[in-house]
Amino acid sequence: MNFNLSQIDLNLLVVFDALMRDCHVTRAGERIGLSQPATSNALARLRYLTKDELFIRAKSGLQPTPVAIALANQIQPALQQIQIALSLAESFEPMTSDRVFAIGMTDYVEFVLLPPLLEKLEQVAPNLKIQVRTGDRQQLFDLLDNGKVDLICGLFPEQIPWHQEQLLFQERFVCVCRQDHSLIQDSLSLEEYLTTSHLLISIKEDMVGRVDDTLAIQGLSRNIRISIPHFLVAPSIIARTDLITTLAERVAIAFAKDLNLKVFPCPLEIDGFSVVMRWHQSTTNQSTHKWLRQLFSEIVVNI
Repeated sequence: MNFNLSQIDLNLLVVFDALMRDCHVTRAGERIGLSQPATSNALARLRYLTKDELFIRAKSGLQPTPVAIALANQIQPALQQIQIALSLAESFEPMTSDRVFAIGMTDYVEFVLLPPLLEKLEQVAPNLKIQVRTGDRQQLFDLLDNGKVDLICGLFPEQIPWHQEQLLFQERFVCVCRQDHSLIQDSLSLEEYLTTSHLLISIKEDMVGRVDDTLAIQGLSRNIRISIPHFLVAPSIIARTDLITTLAERVAIAFAKDLNLKVFPCPLEIDGFSVVMRWHQSTTNQSTHKWLRQLFSEIVVNI
């Protein structure tokens, strides 16, 4: 079906975008300065235009139909491009700006990057504000695609055509136990690693990690005593038990001295991981976003 754009009220696209973001007629209207009746009227016109319900009532609000989701994938990037085009002339002075940047991060990335980021901001942009959003990879992707965050940082093996990314740093795994562990002394052999009970950090909240996949290839296995979804509690548990854990090296080093922990190289080859920053391609050439990405590139140099 072909449409003559001159005969279509393009403001309806703004209403559609607000409905996709809020999934609620009243809140969507408040977002764009329309009354509830005006927003409902715009939705009715959108339904007539697309020959689809677009949004169906559900317990949590409005549920977008497959047609609405498909439209959003086209319309939202287009609206972002328009916003960028209209704001290109906007000046940005880091030292005086009080802009809020929304950044999506996992808890591990927060731990590693937020301290040097805030330290740097005190020097170059003391009034600028950071809003951190969190979630799993898909949630972070959704936040980025919906324009609810300016940047996401983490482990993102999936390649998405409308995303661009840059490597921030590489991380590797080490093994950690308490100093007075009853079995492990000054070194850690594979046999000791396999016979000692383990703490597993699993964001999937299961009992199988990448170490177990590596061991299975060799016909080996380990004894996982506990699985937890967040890494920050792990060092405290290790410090008070005879458990051992396989942990990101930067985290292990940060806690080793204060909690009296021993850090060993892993007695088997385990691939590390890459932490990247990823952004929507529509913001690639926006000056404020380029400044933010450069800031991240600078703070990772010395971590």
